[in-house]
Amino acid sequence: MYAFGILALLGLAVLVVAQVAHRYLSAAHEFWAFTLVALGVGVAWLANFDLFGTWGIDVRNATIGTTLTGLVIGGAGYFWREVLHFFAGLSRKLTDEAKTLEKAQQLRRAA
Repeated sequence: MYAFGILALLGLAVLVVAQVAHRYLSAAHEFWAFTLVALGVGVAWLANFDLFGTWGIDVRNATIGTTLTGLVIGGAGYFWREVLHFFAGLSRKLTDEAKTLEKAQQLRRAA
């Protein structure tokens, strides 16, 4: 159970680092999945974290287990990204952002 928690939090951390990098590298918009996977593999190697070994799943080599853990961490980061985008869209829908913008910028109706 602790391994799943570590996986979820490392995925969130990878997403945060990717968001910061995206702010400064606007050309990386098309490479989100690659960026998250690369950061996930890097974090797994840096932490020497083998999720499959922790769960007792045999893999051929420990380096393969660490690399696959990095892929899973990158996938968790991508999952976090989509979940957070969903809640941000839901928040914009419920607060009716269009009416707020019309009032703040004193816009009139066109039709």
